[in-house]
Amino acid sequence: MNHLSNGIRQNAPCRGRRAKAFTLIELLVVIAIIAILAALLLPVLANAKLKATEAACINNQKQLLLAALMYGGQNDDKIVGYGDMDGYIHVNTVSAKWLNPVAANSDQAQNALITQLQAPGIDPLFKYANNVSVIHCPGDTRYKFRAPGNGWAFDSYSKSENVGGGNGWGSGAGFTTISSVLNPTATFYFREDVDPRGLNEGTWVLQWHTNRPLYGHLQSFDWVDPIPMYHGNVSTSAFVDGHAEAYTWGDSVLITYGKSAAAGSPNFNFTPPGGSPPKYSADYDYIYQGYRFPGWQQ
Repeated sequence: MNHLSNGIRQNAPCRGRRAKAFTLIELLVVIAIIAILAALLLPVLANAKLKATEAACINNQKQLLLAALMYGGQNDDKIVGYGDMDGYIHVNTVSAKWLNPVAANSDQAQNALITQLQAPGIDPLFKYANNVSVIHCPGDTRYKFRAPGNGWAFDSYSKSENVGGGNGWGSGAGFTTISSVLNPTATFYFREDVDPRGLNEGTWVLQWHTNRPLYGHLQSFDWVDPIPMYHGNVSTSAFVDGHAEAYTWGDSVLITYGKSAAAGSPNFNFTPPGGSPPKYSADYDYIYQGYRFPGWQQ
Protein backbone atom coordinates (compact mmCIF):
# COMPACT_ATOMS: atom_id res chain seq x y z
CA MET A 1 0.00 0.00 0.00
CA ASN A 2 1.29 3.43 -0.88
CA HIS A 3 1.79 5.50 2.27
CA LEU A 4 1.31 8.71 0.28
CA SER A 5 -1.85 7.65 -1.45
CA ASN A 6 -3.98 9.83 0.76
CA GLY A 7 -1.86 12.92 0.03
CA ILE A 8 -0.56 13.20 3.56
CA ARG A 9 3.08 12.54 4.28
CA GLN A 10 3.60 10.12 7.06
CA ASN A 11 6.73 11.09 9.01
CA ALA A 12 8.34 8.72 11.39
CA PRO A 13 8.25 10.01 14.93
CA CYS A 14 11.46 11.86 16.03
CA ARG A 15 13.28 10.62 19.01
CA GLY A 16 14.67 13.49 21.11
CA ARG A 17 18.23 13.22 22.35
CA ARG A 18 18.80 13.55 26.03
CA ALA A 19 21.54 16.14 26.85
CA LYS A 20 24.43 14.63 28.71
CA ALA A 21 25.28 16.54 31.93
CA PHE A 22 28.77 16.94 33.43
CA THR A 23 29.47 14.57 36.23
CA LEU A 24 30.71 15.81 39.57
CA ILE A 25 34.14 14.34 38.88
CA GLU A 26 34.39 16.19 35.55
CA LEU A 27 33.46 19.49 37.23
CA LEU A 28 36.05 18.93 39.92
CA VAL A 29 38.70 18.22 37.29
CA VAL A 30 37.86 21.46 35.45
CA ILE A 31 37.97 23.44 38.68
CA ALA A 32 41.31 21.88 39.58
CA ILE A 33 42.75 22.79 36.17
CA ILE A 34 41.55 26.39 36.55
CA ALA A 35 43.09 26.57 40.03
CA ILE A 36 46.42 25.26 38.74
CA LEU A 37 46.46 27.78 35.88
CA ALA A 38 45.59 30.61 38.29
CA ALA A 39 48.37 29.53 40.64
CA LEU A 40 50.81 29.63 37.73
CA LEU A 41 49.62 32.91 36.23
CA LEU A 42 48.93 35.10 39.28
CA PRO A 43 52.59 35.31 40.39
CA VAL A 44 53.56 36.17 36.82
CA LEU A 45 50.96 38.93 36.68
CA ALA A 46 51.98 40.23 40.10
CA ASN A 47 55.62 40.31 39.03
CA ALA A 48 54.67 42.12 35.82
CA LYS A 49 52.82 44.74 37.87
CA LEU A 50 55.86 45.26 40.09
CA LYS A 51 58.06 45.62 37.01
CA ALA A 52 55.68 48.20 35.56
CA THR A 53 55.74 50.14 38.83
CA GLU A 54 59.54 49.96 38.90
CA ALA A 55 59.75 51.26 35.32
CA ALA A 56 57.44 54.18 36.14
CA CYS A 57 59.51 54.96 39.23
CA ILE A 58 62.75 55.01 37.22
CA ASN A 59 61.13 57.31 34.69
CA ASN A 60 60.02 59.66 37.48
CA GLN A 61 63.54 59.85 38.84
CA LYS A 62 64.90 60.57 35.36
CA GLN A 63 62.45 63.45 35.02
CA LEU A 64 63.45 64.84 38.42
CA LEU A 65 67.09 64.45 37.51
CA LEU A 66 66.64 66.19 34.16
CA ALA A 67 64.93 69.06 35.96
CA ALA A 68 67.80 69.29 38.45
CA LEU A 69 70.41 69.28 35.67
CA MET A 70 68.49 71.94 33.74
CA TYR A 71 68.34 74.00 36.91
CA GLY A 72 72.12 73.70 37.22
CA GLY A 73 72.58 74.70 33.59
CA GLN A 74 70.73 77.95 34.20
CA ASN A 75 72.15 78.65 37.66
CA ASP A 76 75.94 78.60 37.41
CA ASP A 77 76.22 74.80 37.53
CA LYS A 78 74.71 74.67 41.02
CA ILE A 79 73.21 71.53 42.48
CA VAL A 80 69.75 72.59 43.52
CA GLY A 81 69.85 73.67 47.15
CA TYR A 82 67.34 73.66 49.94
CA GLY A 83 64.30 75.86 49.62
CA ASP A 84 63.09 78.50 52.02
CA MET A 85 60.55 76.24 53.71
CA ASP A 86 62.71 74.31 56.15
CA GLY A 87 64.79 72.76 53.39
CA TYR A 88 62.06 71.42 51.14
CA ILE A 89 62.66 71.24 47.39
CA HIS A 90 60.23 69.74 44.89
CA VAL A 91 59.99 66.30 46.45
CA ASN A 92 60.32 67.84 49.89
CA THR A 93 59.02 71.35 49.39
CA VAL A 94 55.77 71.61 51.30
CA SER A 95 55.77 70.93 55.00
CA ALA A 96 53.12 68.62 56.41
CA LYS A 97 52.16 71.45 58.76
CA TRP A 98 51.05 73.42 55.71
CA LEU A 99 48.68 70.69 54.63
CA ASN A 100 47.20 69.43 57.86
CA PRO A 101 45.04 72.42 58.79
CA VAL A 102 43.32 72.48 55.37
CA ALA A 103 43.14 68.79 54.49
CA ALA A 104 40.01 66.94 55.50
CA ASN A 105 40.76 63.90 53.34
CA SER A 106 43.41 62.43 51.06
CA ASP A 107 42.06 64.02 47.88
CA GLN A 108 42.01 67.45 49.47
CA ALA A 109 45.53 66.97 50.80
CA GLN A 110 46.80 65.96 47.37
CA ASN A 111 45.13 68.94 45.71
CA ALA A 112 46.61 71.25 48.33
CA LEU A 113 50.06 69.82 47.73
CA ILE A 114 49.76 70.29 43.96
CA THR A 115 48.51 73.86 44.37
CA GLN A 116 51.38 74.76 46.67
CA LEU A 117 54.00 73.19 44.43
CA GLN A 118 52.69 75.24 41.53
CA ALA A 119 52.85 78.51 43.41
CA PRO A 120 55.54 80.91 42.07
CA GLY A 121 58.80 80.86 44.00
CA ILE A 122 57.97 77.77 46.03
CA ASP A 123 59.68 75.02 44.08
CA PRO A 124 62.86 75.69 42.07
CA LEU A 125 62.38 72.52 40.00
CA PHE A 126 58.72 72.87 39.07
CA LYS A 127 59.40 75.03 35.99
CA TYR A 128 61.56 72.20 34.60
CA ALA A 129 59.31 69.29 35.63
CA ASN A 130 55.81 70.70 35.90
CA ASN A 131 54.02 67.37 36.15
CA VAL A 132 53.53 66.93 39.88
CA SER A 133 53.09 63.17 39.48
CA VAL A 134 56.86 62.81 38.95
CA ILE A 135 57.30 63.08 42.71
CA HIS A 136 55.14 60.01 43.28
CA CYS A 137 56.02 56.34 42.83
CA PRO A 138 52.92 54.33 41.78
CA GLY A 139 53.86 51.73 44.38
CA ASP A 140 53.66 54.28 47.20
CA THR A 141 50.10 53.97 48.50
CA ARG A 142 50.40 56.01 51.70
CA TYR A 143 48.30 58.82 50.21
CA LYS A 144 45.35 56.41 49.91
CA PHE A 145 45.04 55.14 53.45
CA ARG A 146 47.03 57.43 55.74
CA ALA A 147 44.90 60.25 57.08
CA PRO A 148 46.13 63.82 56.53
CA GLY A 149 48.17 64.77 59.56
CA ASN A 150 48.83 61.12 60.38
CA GLY A 151 51.62 60.09 58.06
CA TRP A 152 49.88 61.11 54.82
CA ALA A 153 52.33 61.62 51.96
CA PHE A 154 52.35 61.83 48.18
CA ASP A 155 56.07 62.40 47.60
CA SER A 156 58.19 59.26 47.25
CA TYR A 157 61.69 60.70 46.67
CA SER A 158 64.25 62.91 48.37
CA LYS A 159 67.51 64.49 47.36
CA SER A 160 70.51 62.61 48.75
CA GLU A 161 72.41 64.48 51.48
CA ASN A 162 75.81 63.99 49.83
CA VAL A 163 74.99 66.59 47.17
CA GLY A 164 74.02 70.19 47.63
CA GLY A 165 75.72 71.06 50.93
CA GLY A 166 74.23 70.42 54.33
CA ASN A 167 76.05 69.16 57.40
CA GLY A 168 76.56 65.73 55.83
CA TRP A 169 75.94 63.88 59.09
CA GLY A 170 79.63 63.26 59.69
CA SER A 171 80.74 63.59 56.08
CA GLY A 172 81.13 67.36 55.97
CA ALA A 173 79.64 69.57 53.27
CA GLY A 174 78.36 67.85 50.15
CA PHE A 175 78.98 68.78 46.54
CA THR A 176 77.50 72.14 45.59
CA THR A 177 78.11 72.17 41.80
CA ILE A 178 77.54 69.48 39.21
CA SER A 179 81.03 69.78 37.72
CA SER A 180 82.67 69.32 41.14
CA VAL A 181 81.29 65.78 41.47
CA LEU A 182 84.30 63.53 40.86
CA ASN A 183 82.37 60.47 39.75
CA PRO A 184 78.88 61.58 38.62
CA THR A 185 78.06 58.12 37.23
CA ALA A 186 78.33 56.59 40.72
CA THR A 187 77.02 59.46 42.87
CA PHE A 188 73.41 59.58 44.14
CA TYR A 189 71.31 62.66 43.43
CA PHE A 190 67.79 61.41 44.28
CA ARG A 191 66.67 58.33 46.18
CA GLU A 192 63.38 56.78 47.19
CA ASP A 193 62.44 57.91 50.66
CA VAL A 194 59.65 57.52 53.18
CA ASP A 195 59.24 59.72 56.24
CA PRO A 196 57.03 58.22 58.95
CA ARG A 197 56.05 61.78 59.92
CA GLY A 198 54.40 62.27 56.53
CA LEU A 199 55.92 64.29 53.68
CA ASN A 200 59.66 63.77 53.31
CA GLU A 201 61.44 66.31 55.47
CA GLY A 202 64.97 67.33 54.53
CA THR A 203 67.12 64.88 52.56
CA TRP A 204 67.93 61.17 52.55
CA VAL A 205 70.91 60.85 54.89
CA LEU A 206 73.41 58.44 56.40
CA GLN A 207 75.57 58.92 59.48
CA TRP A 208 79.03 58.87 57.93
CA HIS A 209 82.27 58.13 59.79
CA THR A 210 85.30 59.47 57.92
CA ASN A 211 87.81 57.94 60.35
CA ARG A 212 86.25 54.54 61.03
CA PRO A 213 87.38 51.84 58.58
CA LEU A 214 84.90 49.02 58.13
CA TYR A 215 84.14 46.14 55.76
CA GLY A 216 87.20 46.77 53.61
CA HIS A 217 86.53 50.50 53.21
CA LEU A 218 88.55 53.38 54.67
CA GLN A 219 85.35 54.92 56.00
CA SER A 220 81.95 53.64 57.11
CA PHE A 221 78.36 54.64 57.73
CA ASP A 222 75.39 53.90 59.96
CA TRP A 223 71.84 53.89 58.62
CA VAL A 224 69.73 56.94 59.43
CA ASP A 225 66.87 57.37 56.97
CA PRO A 226 64.55 54.58 55.78
CA ILE A 227 65.13 52.53 52.64
CA PRO A 228 61.62 51.95 51.28
CA MET A 229 60.93 49.27 48.70
CA TYR A 230 57.84 50.26 46.73
CA HIS A 231 58.14 47.48 44.14
CA GLY A 232 59.07 44.18 45.72
CA ASN A 233 62.64 44.01 47.00
CA VAL A 234 63.79 46.73 44.60
CA SER A 235 64.65 50.40 45.13
CA THR A 236 65.50 53.08 42.57
CA SER A 237 68.11 55.83 42.56
CA ALA A 238 69.03 58.73 40.27
CA PHE A 239 72.66 59.68 39.70
CA VAL A 240 74.37 62.97 38.95
CA ASP A 241 75.39 61.94 35.42
CA GLY A 242 71.74 61.75 34.36
CA HIS A 243 70.83 58.08 34.65
CA ALA A 244 68.47 56.29 37.02
CA GLU A 245 68.53 52.62 37.93
CA ALA A 246 66.93 49.92 40.03
CA TYR A 247 68.75 47.98 42.71
CA THR A 248 67.63 44.57 43.99
CA TRP A 249 68.24 44.09 47.71
CA GLY A 250 69.57 40.78 48.97
CA ASP A 251 69.34 40.86 52.76
CA SER A 252 66.06 39.37 54.02
CA VAL A 253 66.00 41.57 57.14
CA LEU A 254 66.38 44.74 55.08
CA ILE A 255 63.77 43.56 52.60
CA THR A 256 61.22 42.93 55.34
CA TYR A 257 62.00 46.35 56.77
CA GLY A 258 61.92 48.09 53.39
CA LYS A 259 58.51 46.71 52.44
CA SER A 260 57.09 47.64 55.84
CA ALA A 261 58.47 51.16 55.52
CA ALA A 262 57.10 51.57 51.99
CA ALA A 263 53.66 50.44 53.10
CA GLY A 264 53.57 53.17 55.73
CA SER A 265 53.39 50.73 58.61
CA PRO A 266 52.94 52.80 61.80
CA ASN A 267 55.32 50.52 63.69
CA PHE A 268 58.37 50.52 61.44
CA ASN A 269 61.59 51.98 62.86
CA PHE A 270 62.84 55.21 61.31
CA THR A 271 66.34 53.73 61.01
CA PRO A 272 66.92 50.45 59.11
CA PRO A 273 68.22 47.47 61.10
CA GLY A 274 71.95 46.84 61.39
CA GLY A 275 73.86 43.91 60.00
CA SER A 276 77.25 42.78 58.83
CA PRO A 277 78.82 40.95 55.86
CA PRO A 278 78.57 38.52 54.31
CA LYS A 279 74.85 38.69 55.03
CA TYR A 280 74.30 41.89 53.09
CA SER A 281 77.76 43.06 52.10
CA ALA A 282 76.57 43.79 48.54
CA ASP A 283 73.74 45.98 49.88
CA TYR A 284 76.09 47.90 52.17
CA ASP A 285 78.62 48.37 49.41
CA TYR A 286 76.01 49.65 46.96
CA ILE A 287 75.03 52.45 49.32
CA TYR A 288 78.64 53.16 50.28
CA GLN A 289 79.66 53.58 46.63
CA GLY A 290 76.71 55.85 45.81
CA TYR A 291 76.90 58.19 48.79
CA ARG A 292 79.98 60.07 47.55
CA PHE A 293 80.96 63.53 48.80
CA PRO A 294 84.10 65.72 48.65
CA GLY A 295 85.84 63.82 51.49
CA TRP A 296 84.71 60.36 50.40
CA GLN A 297 87.34 57.60 50.26
CA GLN A 298 87.20 54.11 48.86
